[in-house]
Amino acid sequence: MQSTRDSVHITPTEWRWVILIASALVILAFIPFLWVGFSGASNNQWQFMGVLNNYIDGATYLSKMTQGYEGSWLIHFRHTSEPHNAMFIQLIYPLLGQLARIVTIPPIALFHASRVVASLIMYMAIYHLAATIWPRRRSRRIFFIVAAIGSGLGWLLIILTGDPGRVPDLVIPEMFPFYSSLVNVHFPLTLACLALITSVMIVTFRPGSTDDPAMNNGGLLLGISSFFLSLLYPQALVPFGLAAIGLVVLRTIRYRRINMCDVRWLLVLILPAVPLAAYYYAIVNYNFAAAEWNRQNVTPSPSLIILAVGLGVPLLMALPGIWRSIRRFEPDGDQFMLVWLVAMLVAMYLPTNTQRRFGVGMMIPIAYFATRSLEGFWFNFVNRQWRYRLMIVVVPTITMTYVLILLGNLTVNSGPFLQRDYVAAFQWLKDQGNTDEVILAAPDVSVWIPGWTGERVVYGHPFETLYAATKQQQVQDWYSGADCGQVIEQYDVRYVFVGPQEQSLGTTTCTDGLHPVFTYNSVTVYAP
Repeated sequence: MQSTRDSVHITPTEWRWVILIASALVILAFIPFLWVGFSGASNNQWQFMGVLNNYIDGATYLSKMTQGYEGSWLIHFRHTSEPHNAMFIQLIYPLLGQLARIVTIPPIALFHASRVVASLIMYMAIYHLAATIWPRRRSRRIFFIVAAIGSGLGWLLIILTGDPGRVPDLVIPEMFPFYSSLVNVHFPLTLACLALITSVMIVTFRPGSTDDPAMNNGGLLLGISSFFLSLLYPQALVPFGLAAIGLVVLRTIRYRRINMCDVRWLLVLILPAVPLAAYYYAIVNYNFAAAEWNRQNVTPSPSLIILAVGLGVPLLMALPGIWRSIRRFEPDGDQFMLVWLVAMLVAMYLPTNTQRRFGVGMMIPIAYFATRSLEGFWFNFVNRQWRYRLMIVVVPTITMTYVLILLGNLTVNSGPFLQRDYVAAFQWLKDQGNTDEVILAAPDVSVWIPGWTGERVVYGHPFETLYAATKQQQVQDWYSGADCGQVIEQYDVRYVFVGPQEQSLGTTTCTDGLHPVFTYNSVTVYAP
């Protein structure tokens, strides 16, 4: 392994290999979209709304891009009816919206173009990390393959039980690079930042490393990546920072003195994130909308057994390397990766409401130990001529979950698709020239209204709708006729949608006192 802070050397041949594999993975990620375009899935009856994987959150990203398209840098939750102060959060999406306005393309088109760019950056950053750790090309490629496309045994759990539960490789995309590339822009960029930061910290904690942070030795890269990470996914810095602090403390105890070089690198990692951390703390405590959003934004971690199932074969491959690292605790990369992995596990099971988010990027240390295990343990039991054949068997096994995820998108389901008549109603709303008015509609319709029209809704998202559980039940009761109540007056509703989605909730008898203002085939818009 490399032992100095020399520049990482990656040959043009290696970069061509990385770009080829990364491009193939990006194309693979877009196969469901090609299916939408060429199979007739979006036809005269159905309209594809723009996002397939995790469409509920994807619709909120589109809403934030729409606000950027309108000229705003601050964000309102438009999936809720309450007026509230704007917030400086998830900057990447209003930024993309501003860019979409400048280049005059639809926000959703730029969203997917940005996914492509973010994914390529992520894959290149992962290989850069591999090259930082290993001088041998084979090791670099093994690490890259396992980190980029490794997943767990969620597919097996579905076959055996029919219920994926909370298996990470099916429901926690931020843990897995390829899965993250399927859902949004900021997950791949987050993993890219983590890979770049890790490449710096690995060298920092190597034996004999005495360089202070500077512009040309990783210091600038570390500071910038840390700042971007605080914008993209601040929870990622918690276990990473704990790992760095823990190693500095351990080195201080071992050498019985404080190494100021270590402290300076630690400060470069932590200080860029402090202003935004203070801001996030302030808005959660003093902005009622952010406080309620934070209260509802509960993402519990799975049990340790389910977590192990979700890491699957890569974890099994990694076990000898993890055990070796525990026994020897060598400062050659093992120390940092082990402490970072432990810090993620500790943070994931602390009593917080965002537990699982602390596991972002977990496949990076798992892939590191899997590579160490293959090179130093598993290959010892396999003849040289069979080693690559073994990988041909292993790779399909660790990617099977993605096959199910991609195939699962090749169906027309309410959510990613709506009846085409709704699009005409959305266009009518836009033509009214008003924004920020409150719309009452079924949940699968409401989730798309903010991004497509700029309006607010009564209920549209489990986190970004304030008091979401109460409103979801109120919407259900109103459309079923169980309680016509005061929903329209309570939330100052301007328009009410009634179409196939709403009719599936009940009789819609509560519209008897309203008058229609727009009708297109199966969809009618009412006003009080």
